[in-house]
Amino acid sequence: MAQFDYTRPRATADRLIKRYGQAGAIRRTTTSGPAYDPETVTTDHACQLAVMQYTDDKIDGTLIMRGDKLVYLSTAGLSIEPSTADKVVIRGEEHATVYVKPLSPAGLVVFYEIQARR
Repeated sequence: MAQFDYTRPRATADRLIKRYGQAGAIRRTTTSGPAYDPETVTTDHACQLAVMQYTDDKIDGTLIMRGDKLVYLSTAGLSIEPSTADKVVIRGEEHATVYVKPLSPAGLVVFYEIQARR
């Protein structure tokens, strides 16, 4: 049985996020150097993302709070794998990353779903 090729759905997701989304960034902060004199470097990684509001039936006040944003992050041109330690920059405003969930059937990441909180 032939395995399904997910490169076309990935290209479709990238195209739709670019068309209906916006430019943003994943902000990653790294620390290096000795513990007594660490150096902190913050780097913005450009990306394309589509930002939506959670519907009222999804907001439970504990896991998903009012004001949280549902972000679909395109893999096109993305040089890093986002994590909860990163920040998401939406329209110039920094948001905390509550969770990151890759949609990755058969090991190929089609896009990332991120819950962002201000």
